[in-house]
Amino acid sequence: MSLRINFLFYLFSILFSFKAFAQDPELSKIYMEQADQVYAEAKDAIEIAKDIYIQAAEADTMNVRANYMAGVLYLETVNRDYSTKYFERVKRLDPKYRFNIDYLLGRGYQYGLEFETALKYFNAYKNRLIANKSYRGADKTSVYDVNDRIEECQNAKEIIGMPSSYTIENVGEDVNSTWPDYAPVLNEDETVMIFTSRRQEGNTNENVDKDNFYFEDIYISKRKGVTWSKSVNIGQNINTPYHDSNLFLSSDGKTLYIYSDEGNGDIYYSKENEKEEWSKPVPLEGRINSQGFAEQSIWVSEDGEFMMFASNRPGGYGGFDIYGCYKEEGQWKRPFNMGPEINTKQDEDGPYMAKDGVTIYFSSKGHKGFGGFDVFTTKYNTKSEKWGKPENLGYPVNTVDDEVYFHPTSDGERGYLASVREEGLGFTDIYMVKHVGDLGITARDRIAKLKKTENEFVTDDELATKKLIDSVLNISAYQVYFEVNSTDILERHEPKLNDMAKFIKAHNNLGIQISAFASSDGNPRYNYELSNKRAQSVLEYFIEQGIESDRMAARGFGVLTGGIEDKSRKAEVKILDLSKFDN
Repeated sequence: MSLRINFLFYLFSILFSFKAFAQDPELSKIYMEQADQVYAEAKDAIEIAKDIYIQAAEADTMNVRANYMAGVLYLETVNRDYSTKYFERVKRLDPKYRFNIDYLLGRGYQYGLEFETALKYFNAYKNRLIANKSYRGADKTSVYDVNDRIEECQNAKEIIGMPSSYTIENVGEDVNSTWPDYAPVLNEDETVMIFTSRRQEGNTNENVDKDNFYFEDIYISKRKGVTWSKSVNIGQNINTPYHDSNLFLSSDGKTLYIYSDEGNGDIYYSKENEKEEWSKPVPLEGRINSQGFAEQSIWVSEDGEFMMFASNRPGGYGGFDIYGCYKEEGQWKRPFNMGPEINTKQDEDGPYMAKDGVTIYFSSKGHKGFGGFDVFTTKYNTKSEKWGKPENLGYPVNTVDDEVYFHPTSDGERGYLASVREEGLGFTDIYMVKHVGDLGITARDRIAKLKKTENEFVTDDELATKKLIDSVLNISAYQVYFEVNSTDILERHEPKLNDMAKFIKAHNNLGIQISAFASSDGNPRYNYELSNKRAQSVLEYFIEQGIESDRMAARGFGVLTGGIEDKSRKAEVKILDLSKFDN
């Protein structure tokens, strides 16, 4: 604890005394000595060391090692794309300083969603590996790793180019803190949220762990209307002075499943009584917890007769696999592997079955994704008795960072997960995911769906209306402009958007395509997120006007290439003839 306080005090003092843009090699050396001391004495206190290395690099931009360490520690913490600034300096000052400098640059640009630039550096590093096959230095990254990164970037270019079906928003500071908050679980009516946090406020242990974060504790928040209450520690019956984390909450909110370090990782559970008091956790009965291996996530059906969990026990397809288990005569039977359609040679985790009983959400490192854990969904075909090919939920739900423990709501319209985002309060925050418009289904299915509505479908023999429709479809897209860093629709755009909404409602074969952009201010990752939020803002405006979400598609494209700054902050709204759509 003293190390943290002393060096935080030191950091504040140097931050306030540091003169912007002033170059001082001697000051840089002092910072390097302090950063090296922190990193050597408490290697897990990485945030403190990172901040001091950054100060060293800014005090002397020619200090190669300071820039290198700042970049490395950015890659190991949050805002990983910021590492490129420092690695670019290293490469410019001394291209041979580290054998894998191009690989590290590629990683930084990959985290920043600049996939073309990342591929350029990954391929440059791969060529260096080919030209130096005998190199065995500690700064060598294997060809297998770089091939995986190249595949992830190629996947990401494809995935991020698909129309978005989701929007994501931070649940707010009453739940989240400046510390890591993650693993949200909710009851069926979304009135109770329980999650894990490493915050200081309310923590059972006043001391920090070796990584300089407080120990994991379980917290609870309750919702009234649309507002979450200030989250509080769930209590000492569940939380101990050491690490405690939640896994699953039953639909009635009365049974909480918990991860325990016992047995290399076991599943426990606690019951809430009528006084809203939680019992002491006890191990899950039956054959779920294995000897010497870890079980680290769980989902249990509403009737309590079926469960899924993740484990690294022997006999799987890779690292952690997802298993299923049925209860018979009150006893959990032998677990079974959910199969190769779901599990891969890498890790799968966080299974959750939707209310329909045939749709599963889970996280995977092995299926086609951005990199790290991505959230996927698959459906069980009752005729073939097989799981379908898992589908990536896409951006903005998934990013290059890890997205695990996605918790969908019972109606399938929302979900909750934890992620590191540009607009977060600190480290990992909890977000709500909303399912919105999707033009991904075929025109044939779409029109069949539209014909079931009360309004008559527009026919070709309605000549006057047809001409009107054609004239509307042939006009340029309507431009909705935004203020800097804003997603709010300006009042001057509302009359035109209202007219478009009335026209769409009157003609059931029409839909809306929304394409949004950002100016070049900010980094690419921020611009992607901002443009996507602008697209969703326009989409939600149309929903408020009565347009069904499945008649619309909204997507953010990031920066508008070649655009004038104030004209780039926009969303283009175009009316589509859905009868011409097909996959």
